[in-house]
Amino acid sequence: MSALALRPYQQEAIAAVEDALERGVRRPLIVLPTGTGKTVVFASLIARRGGSALVLAHRDELLRQAADKLTTADRTLGLGVGFVQAERNDTHAPVVVASVQTLARQARLDRLPRRFDTVVVDEAHHAAARSYQRIISHLDASPLILGVTATPRRSDGRLGDVWQEVTFQRGIAEMIRAGYLAEVRGVRVGLEAIDLDNVAQLGGDFDAEALGDALEQAAAPRHVLAAYQQHATPRKAAVFVPTVSLAHTVARVFTETGIAAEALDGSTPFEHRRAILDRLRTGETQVVVNVGVLSEGWDEPSLECIVIATPTRSQVKYAQIAGRGLRTFPGKTDCLVIDVVGVTDRLDLQTLPRLFGLRAQPEPGVTVTEALDRQAAADDAAAAASTAKRAQAEGAMRSRQVSVLGPRARDRPMHWLRHDRFWLLAAGQGTILALGPMRHDDGDRWAVVRLDRDRHEILARDVDLAYAHGIAEDHIRALGAHRLADPQAAWRRKPISDSQIQTLRRLHIPIPDRATKGDASDLIALAQGARRLRAFIRQRAA
Repeated sequence: MSALALRPYQQEAIAAVEDALERGVRRPLIVLPTGTGKTVVFASLIARRGGSALVLAHRDELLRQAADKLTTADRTLGLGVGFVQAERNDTHAPVVVASVQTLARQARLDRLPRRFDTVVVDEAHHAAARSYQRIISHLDASPLILGVTATPRRSDGRLGDVWQEVTFQRGIAEMIRAGYLAEVRGVRVGLEAIDLDNVAQLGGDFDAEALGDALEQAAAPRHVLAAYQQHATPRKAAVFVPTVSLAHTVARVFTETGIAAEALDGSTPFEHRRAILDRLRTGETQVVVNVGVLSEGWDEPSLECIVIATPTRSQVKYAQIAGRGLRTFPGKTDCLVIDVVGVTDRLDLQTLPRLFGLRAQPEPGVTVTEALDRQAAADDAAAAASTAKRAQAEGAMRSRQVSVLGPRARDRPMHWLRHDRFWLLAAGQGTILALGPMRHDDGDRWAVVRLDRDRHEILARDVDLAYAHGIAEDHIRALGAHRLADPQAAWRRKPISDSQIQTLRRLHIPIPDRATKGDASDLIALAQGARRLRAFIRQRAA
């Protein structure tokens, strides 16, 4: 059984796969947006099913993520993970994590067993490619070949020829409303000097070199900088461009204005790339400009801005890029997506409104879910008016059901507090949740700890920060304390109470002038959280 704390929809996804198997569906497809834990789902499914398993992925980062999640889901699985990649060929390990590029070579594929109890194809929208088809055919004797993806579309092949059905699916807007993804706002930058109709195309999308040249001639780097300065400063940002030359030009333009920016591309050595992304994580670097290397397999939940300066006709590509900024993070309110496009409105060009099914660009400051709600309300009003008009013409009364409360609003981001290397969240009744790094030298692996007055409980360990954040907020909702954690709750603005004053004096904490209940609550939570964390750390060290 998986040791990972699964979210409700992840449990539902696993149950849906098991139900599909009972119905004879051997090739189901799970569709979950970027940032909602696809890897957690299939790692937990492998742990639950037992037996031999194979995970296929096409990027080194995805292979490492899969191995990490398998270890977290079940430590005994982690001991048996082997790799088929480059010179490694651990084909008979209990759990094999394999590179598609390696197995695409027939000599390597011939050495792979033809049957595993569970086969998982990560980023399954690539599965229509010949290399994937050859590998999947080789594994046809396996009782379950599961596909997982955020984008169930592909321009050069029919996924229906690979997967029997979409067994489980959740959309981006649905996950935003549920609080599992960050809210999104959009800004569109139109470049007067570029006409995308005149940019050469290759393979159904714009040719990268031709697009890069056109963007440089249209002064795109200067416009990207201006848009960032006007709308996004001081957000941590990732910029996506089509060419190496443009990446370095954009990074230089940012740097010349005093904004710490770096560029990376496919030729950037792994250690150098990791150092750049570490600097982005810590905030030493504010903006990273890249060419196609961060659109899959890269997670940085603190990212608050995505600049798409590579216009595209591909919905898959656009969704993958935009998804990099949708992970939640303590204190993060939303992600800003800046689209850099030509002056003309092309119906085939992917933009933020098209990703969410909006008919128009949201007004500045309006989130996509707010825009969706307004669009739905307008549609309802138009439908009601049309119905009333028909009823009047027919001389009859007709009725329809409507939602009195309207679309369900997303819970606001919760009120996190920072203490040293830890994040704290007060849950009421003396309970505090803490997120902390597992090791002093590694900020990538985190634990979720519940700190009560008289005991401590580890809710999750060895998970990434975005997942730890989600586990903690799920726990708050399960406790019914999400309103207490609302940063805009009305009680936070009320005057400080007598009991809070007494508590602050007992803790020897100075009381600020005109302090509110919210201010006092934060000071008390920080003091109590720090004391309990010290006790927890001492207990763990003993």
